[in-house]
Amino acid sequence: MAIRFNPFAPQEIINPYPTLARLRAQSPVSWNEQLGGWLLTAYEDVKLAQKDKRFSAERVQPFSDHMAATGRPALESMGKLLNDWLLFRDPPAHTPLRRLLVDTFSPRAIENLRPQIWQIANELLVSEFENEEVDLMSDFAFPMPALVIAYILGVPDKDLEKFRLWSNDLATVIGNSRKVEDRFDIGAKALRNLTEYFRGEVDSRHSQGLRGRLIDQLIEAQDANGVMTKEELIGTCILILFAGHETTMHLIGNGVVLLLKNPLELKRVQKNPGLIPSMVEEILRYESSVFAIVRVAKEDLKIQGKKIAKGDRVFLMLSAANRDPSYFVNPEKFNLSRSPNRHLSFGYGTHFCIGAQLARVEAEIAFRRLLPLLEVSELVNQELDWDDNFILRGVKTLRIRQSC
Repeated sequence: MAIRFNPFAPQEIINPYPTLARLRAQSPVSWNEQLGGWLLTAYEDVKLAQKDKRFSAERVQPFSDHMAATGRPALESMGKLLNDWLLFRDPPAHTPLRRLLVDTFSPRAIENLRPQIWQIANELLVSEFENEEVDLMSDFAFPMPALVIAYILGVPDKDLEKFRLWSNDLATVIGNSRKVEDRFDIGAKALRNLTEYFRGEVDSRHSQGLRGRLIDQLIEAQDANGVMTKEELIGTCILILFAGHETTMHLIGNGVVLLLKNPLELKRVQKNPGLIPSMVEEILRYESSVFAIVRVAKEDLKIQGKKIAKGDRVFLMLSAANRDPSYFVNPEKFNLSRSPNRHLSFGYGTHFCIGAQLARVEAEIAFRRLLPLLEVSELVNQELDWDDNFILRGVKTLRIRQSC
C-alpha cells in the first residue's frame, strides 16, 4: 500500500517525522501529488543531489514564464526579482555573487561580531523578560538575529517592524504556504516593498559615500568592476536580510521547544554549558529550521530506479535525511551530546549556507543567555502553533511563563 504524505495536513504539520520515516524506509524516492514533485528522503540521496549538476537551483524562471503566459504581470515581476537572488542561481552565475559575501561571513569576521551579538541579546532580554509571560518568538527569537543582520548590512534598527511584516509575507511564497489566501499577491507586494526600500538605501548610502557595512561593500564592488547589476545588488541585500534572520529565528524557537519538552537534556546543559555548541548542532539535526530545499531536474534521470523527468521539481527532505538511521544512531532521540553529527541542515556543496557560522554563534549566545531563564520557565500551551510553511519549519508563537 502506497504511503501518503500530505505536507499540509494538520497532523503532518505538527509531526511529519513518522510518515517521513516510513517513506524513507519503503519508498525513499516518491512522487507527491500535493507538491507536484518528487520527495527524496534518504540521507545519501539528499546529500548527493545537492552536488549533482543534473539538478538546478534555478527554479524561479519557470514560475515567471508561467505567470507571463497566464497574464499576471505582477507575479511575473516577482519572479524576475527573485531570479536575482543568489539562492536561485547555478554556477557560473552563482559564483561571483557568492564570492562577494565570503569575507563578511568568514569565521574570523563572525568571531569579531561576538561583542555586538552579546550586546543585542542582553538588551533584548533585559527589556522583554521583565514580564511574567512573553512570546519568545516576537520578543527575542525574531529581533535578535534581525538586529544582527541589520547591523551587518548597514540598515537602521528603526525599520525592524517593517522588515518583519514584509519577511512574513514573503515567507508565504518562499516557503510554499497553502493556508494563506492570495499568497502570491501578498508575497509579490512584500517583495516590491523590500525592493523599493533597498533601492532607496543603496542610492542614499552611495550618494553619501558611506563605508563600513556589507551594503557599502556591494555598492563598491558594483562600481569597481560591474560584477553585479544594481538589481542583483538589491536582490542580494533582500536575500541576506530575509535568510539572515528567518532560519536563525526558528533555530532558537525550535531549540527552546525541544529543551522545555526534554527536561533531562535541559538540566544536562544547564549543569554543563560547555555542551551548548553540541546542543546547537543537535537542534539543527533534530528539528531543522530548513525543512526541505527544492531543485529542478535539468534532464531525464533515475534515482533508486525511479524515473525523474526533465523539468520535474525535486524536494530534498533535509529533515528526513537528518533522521536516517543509516547515518545516525537512535535518530529519533534528542541527544545534545551526539557525536558525530553530520546533519545536512545547512545544505551541502555549492549552496552550503554562507551564514552557517553566524547562525551557530547567534544560537550559542542566545542559549547561553536563555538557559538560566528556561530553568524557571514553562510553555503556556503544550499544543504549539506550527507554521504551515513547507520550506521553513518553526512555530508562529512561543509563549513561555515563569514556573515559580
